[in-house]
Amino acid sequence: MRTEQATNNFLDSRTAANLSPVTITWYRDKLRRFAQACPELPEEPSPVEAFLSKVQGSPENRHAYFRALRAFYRFINARYGTANPMEKVTPPRCPKKVMATLEPEESMKLLNSASDLRARTILTLFVDSGMRSGEVASLRKQDIKTETVTVRGKCGQREVPISDETRRLLLTLIAQDGNDEYVFLGHKGHLTRHGIYHIVRAHMEKTGIPGPKLGGHRIRHAFGKGYLVNGGDLRSLQKLMGHANISTTEKYAALNLTDVITKHQRFTPLRAAHAAAQESFFDTHLAIKEAEAILKEKRCL
Repeated sequence: MRTEQATNNFLDSRTAANLSPVTITWYRDKLRRFAQACPELPEEPSPVEAFLSKVQGSPENRHAYFRALRAFYRFINARYGTANPMEKVTPPRCPKKVMATLEPEESMKLLNSASDLRARTILTLFVDSGMRSGEVASLRKQDIKTETVTVRGKCGQREVPISDETRRLLLTLIAQDGNDEYVFLGHKGHLTRHGIYHIVRAHMEKTGIPGPKLGGHRIRHAFGKGYLVNGGDLRSLQKLMGHANISTTEKYAALNLTDVITKHQRFTPLRAAHAAAQESFFDTHLAIKEAEAILKEKRCL
């Protein structure tokens, strides 16, 4: 079977299953490179491993290609009964990294850096709701309710609560922007998620927030972390962020180090070391006094 035809069939099946355009593009980009490297669909693991070994970039990038190929071959195996070489391919190691977020003071500086009403509204909406860039871009005027906004995300629609400040900014912005149905507009119609990304990135750079992760998704991570730090629970956070699986939401729990930091301050061995040093100091001080007293007695004799 020709790899190009197999990938087209796979992409058609993903489109028919109503996967998001972003996900379809993600699969297409990776499988296109695979089809170029292997015109005939490999049924043995060696050609697949040879392809993965040539993928450039970070370990996460190589692992992303592995995941795309794993999904692709599962479909081909189920649909046509051909061999699935991915069952014999070892997943590339992907070292864990701390998710890039923002500290509260960084979020405040970011909000204060807004150069106009549109940017202020976009940044405030991100900080307040944890929405994705594509969800912000697709927000329409009729989606703004009294206490929530209707969001169209990867897993369908959901209602996301917003603060009064965010709602006032949204209403002020749409009052100025004419009759277009979308909230956030550019020079050529409503902003795309790429347009939203560039606005956020520009203000992060302006604020001096260090990279490499500069964009709306970093604010989304900060929202997830901050929600749990301030006392929120995982289940409600899952609903707010639109995660299909709670396992995705649980990653934010690892960022909540409040309890860990408190216990570290209480139980770090450095405290015991300082206490021992302090005790040693007083012991030495007492020994010196005793020695001086003995010498004084000898002089008197």
